[in-house]
Amino acid sequence: MKNVFARGSEVRILDWGDASIAHPFTSLVVTFRFLEERNGLPPDDPWFTRLRDAYLEPWGEGLADTFALALRVGAFAHVIAWAQLREHLPSAYRRQFDRPFAIVLRRALAYADDFSPPPRS
Repeated sequence: MKNVFARGSEVRILDWGDASIAHPFTSLVVTFRFLEERNGLPPDDPWFTRLRDAYLEPWGEGLADTFALALRVGAFAHVIAWAQLREHLPSAYRRQFDRPFAIVLRRALAYADDFSPPPRS
């Protein structure tokens, strides 16, 4: 999706936009965004929980809260990466870039809004 770039007869494939060294639980940030935007699943669709549980299964049980925190952190890391990319775009492309960037930013803010800190012991 938007990873093939053509200039004249030259074609390049680039798919490093979301690559990072991070906690593995942040890997589903982009997948979840794709499922919402491209597949039209609402954020409360049970498919997200099923996918999360299947993803977490190799790590063991009781990691849902850790995963939720990783999604929040990963969503903001995604925003930061996009903001850095935006800085290097020619101004003529920024308006087009800003439409999906706004979605990425709104998603990060929604994750932050859903955050409730764990109870203190």
